[in-house]
Amino acid sequence: MILKQLAVFVCGMFISVFTFSQKKDPLMKFGNVTPDDFKQDVYSIDSSADAVYLVSAGYSKYEGNTQGWFSVVYTVHEKIRLLHKKSFDDLSKVKIGLYVNGSDYEKLDNLDAATYNLENGNVVVTKVDKNSIFDDKEGDYKIKKFTFPNLKEGSIIEYTYTTISPFYRDLPTWYFQGNYPKLISEFTEESPEFFDLVMLRQGYLTPELDTVISTADNFSVIEQGGVSSNNTYNIRSRTMKHTWQYKDVPGIKEESFITTLSNYVQKIDFQFSAIRFPNTSPQTFLSTWGETVDQLMKNERFGVDLDLPNGWLKNDIETAEDNATDALTKAKNIYAYVRDNYSCTDHDTKYLSQPIKKTQQSKKGNVADINLLLVAMLKVAGFDTYPALLSTRDNGRAFEAYPIISKFNYVIAQTTIDGQQYLLDASQPSLGFNLLPAYCYNGSARLIAPTPVLINLSPDSLHEHEVTSLFLTNQENGEIKGSYNHMMNTLQSIDMRDKMKKTNAQEYFNEVKKGFGYEVKMTNTAIDSLNKKEMPVSVRFDLSFKPEEDIIYFNPMIADAVYTKNPFQAATRSYPVEMPYCIDETYILNMQVPTGYVVDELPKSTRVFLNGSDGMFEYLIQQSGQAIQMRCITKINRATFESVDYETLRNFFAYVVQKENEQIVFKKQ
Repeated sequence: MILKQLAVFVCGMFISVFTFSQKKDPLMKFGNVTPDDFKQDVYSIDSSADAVYLVSAGYSKYEGNTQGWFSVVYTVHEKIRLLHKKSFDDLSKVKIGLYVNGSDYEKLDNLDAATYNLENGNVVVTKVDKNSIFDDKEGDYKIKKFTFPNLKEGSIIEYTYTTISPFYRDLPTWYFQGNYPKLISEFTEESPEFFDLVMLRQGYLTPELDTVISTADNFSVIEQGGVSSNNTYNIRSRTMKHTWQYKDVPGIKEESFITTLSNYVQKIDFQFSAIRFPNTSPQTFLSTWGETVDQLMKNERFGVDLDLPNGWLKNDIETAEDNATDALTKAKNIYAYVRDNYSCTDHDTKYLSQPIKKTQQSKKGNVADINLLLVAMLKVAGFDTYPALLSTRDNGRAFEAYPIISKFNYVIAQTTIDGQQYLLDASQPSLGFNLLPAYCYNGSARLIAPTPVLINLSPDSLHEHEVTSLFLTNQENGEIKGSYNHMMNTLQSIDMRDKMKKTNAQEYFNEVKKGFGYEVKMTNTAIDSLNKKEMPVSVRFDLSFKPEEDIIYFNPMIADAVYTKNPFQAATRSYPVEMPYCIDETYILNMQVPTGYVVDELPKSTRVFLNGSDGMFEYLIQQSGQAIQMRCITKINRATFESVDYETLRNFFAYVVQKENEQIVFKKQ
């Protein structure tokens, strides 16, 4: 009935509308390879590239099907120049995934592939034999795969295919950018006006073409009602045809201080939002966060157990609380009990692998199993506690505006005590109360609660403070003795706890000793607060050395406290700089001029600023009689910098490296 109403409505509406003739996009034409395509051996877009996409084009549109509804028809055309053998393994093997869900499945159509070589000025074509296309299976996907034949350096490979999918709400993501540069990358999406789509664009490039054309189209939908009672509806509707084209797209290249390249690859995602048939109420598919929270809390693989009485947890809670009387200590003890008695098997999931009672019995589970068990225990103990979803740094950022659950891959807990919110992750044995791993700081988390607010987890909100001190005094025998102490910041402390599980203190200090570059004795070595997980870890030791050279070149900053090289090596940068946290480092030196020596050269004091208030480097050093005092402070008040600020940031750290590697020159009297 709905289809009949739709057909009548749109046909009447478009009687006077001119139907545009749709010409085939020349970028989608297969087999158009000429000798001119082989002329270049080096491409200006990237002279070192092992391969270049000459054409990368896709087209997605809706067509009526024989099941009484619509299918997504998706066509791909790739033409690639293989410049060096290094690219063969990466590009010569093609895999096409076809999703299968019960009796519904995607179909492959019009697959064509060939290798082209230039021989004696002529283009020689070697087709991919249909018999060499193999079937495989990966999870819910049927895989079609093949390998290009007759490859040589300089070959062009080309393939095209079309998939027909009954999963009309799942439109393909198109990647304009990949590991290799692309001369042209284009995608067209065409859909009838009664389908609402949300388009989510990502990337830093400017399109050469970004157009929308309104046309009229005819859709033939067959509604099967038996052998002799099929109904065919010819639906004429306005369609929106949107095309994006990019030229000279650089390949994605790994850079330091970036969460994940997937955050910046040029691409477009589509989310099916609603169906708006005439004379009927809209059918929406993209939920609000309130609706999504309700769905998650009714989901057996997420929150359904959390609203149960869960009285079977009371014995564990009583053991965990350990007779604590105040609320904060009780919560800390429950958190520590879960953290120390449960092992995490998977840190990349948002759903339970088992009921929380089974997790309690087996003492192991994934991050959702453990942290949702923690939520349940704190709720039974009387605390206002909810789970929160986030996407870790290597998983890419989740969209804040839309509840697209597939973008999340991690669960933490939030509990409120005396009006103060605390964020908890019991899946990591090295963490303390109200501490999260660095990989959780990736923008925001979403509280799964009646009021599903955003929780700020921006690296810019994370200010990490560390202090290093070195005190050196002269001894009667000509030795210099001293004491060293390095109080690490929170995330360094977490890393140190993890590191010490794989090594021991002696091996650690042996490595520290090697960093001096000259012979020193180290005694009274200690690593403090390894087991006090809310406290910063401190490394300390006493040291002694005896200078004997006529001239001593002494760096006042000990090896593990100095920037030995600029962390930003590249001359230019395409992506933002994403440091894990804001930096606040202080280094203090108090020493005596070695007995029998005088100061020949002393570094100069300086203070420089980064973009005004974004950062500061201060290097203050002075000699007073036989005493030398130095204080060095490096502060970076932002963790994230746009690419336009890269040169300034790079120059700032170049100056820091230069200054921190300057030496005091002592000369024997």
